[in-house]
Amino acid sequence: MTEEILKVPDLFGIIVIYNKNVRDSITYQCLKKQDDLQVVVCDNSTQKFDNKNIVENDGFYYVDMHGNAGLSKAYNAALDVISSVNEGMKGYVSLFDDDTFIPNIYFLKLRSEIRTKKSDIFLPIVKDEVGILSPSVMKKYYCHRAPENVWAVKQDELCGINSGMSIRLRIFKKYRYNEKIFLDYVDHNFLRDMRKRHRQVSIMDVEIRQTFSSNIRNKEKELIRFKIFKKDINEFYKGGFWNRFFFYYVITRRKIQLTRKYRDPRIMFQ
Repeated sequence: MTEEILKVPDLFGIIVIYNKNVRDSITYQCLKKQDDLQVVVCDNSTQKFDNKNIVENDGFYYVDMHGNAGLSKAYNAALDVISSVNEGMKGYVSLFDDDTFIPNIYFLKLRSEIRTKKSDIFLPIVKDEVGILSPSVMKKYYCHRAPENVWAVKQDELCGINSGMSIRLRIFKKYRYNEKIFLDYVDHNFLRDMRKRHRQVSIMDVEIRQTFSSNIRNKEKELIRFKIFKKDINEFYKGGFWNRFFFYYVITRRKIQLTRKYRDPRIMFQ
């Protein structure tokens, strides 16, 4: 592939930092190595790490969220910055957390795919300790892991997570993330909305490894995450009998998993 083919103008990256110095973010260090990539760092930290000076000295954009404002608000704030420097919202934006190694091949593949496929959304293959985490399958109501052959997932059932997702910026001329969803299902809600708008999603043949928080054994942290999860999917599954049915189904299923994991029946009443 020639440099001319691989070069894609107006390619942005958004990183959401939480309670760490940006220099300690493996994702940030990966993105710093990329040419022609404009990075926006949204800082959800509740402590001070001098991230503003570091990011701006590196020539990137910094947004202080003044505490943990959640993922959807951080994305929207970053999109506001991008729209201020890119009024036509041309190009694509990739979403990243702050602790995932992003291989150089990801950007090579992304640039190539943008040139050849012209899809609205690109999803890398993300693997965790269990297997393939993304892309996933979301039928009418319920989202679950995809089979090993992710290429067999139908377009109208394709879902995925935020990590490494790349999106055509033009979409955000008339769309913003639902700020009533703090953390969980921000990605699923976005892709469900994009499905309604008949946006084309493509899978990239490139892998990213990620440590997924629900696979970590820490009761206190998991119960805090469960409270956030419960509130978020209440918004995701609002309205209509079947939406409410699946809200209670997903919540009960998660409670049973945590109860078995920690052998604490009190969790069923939370």
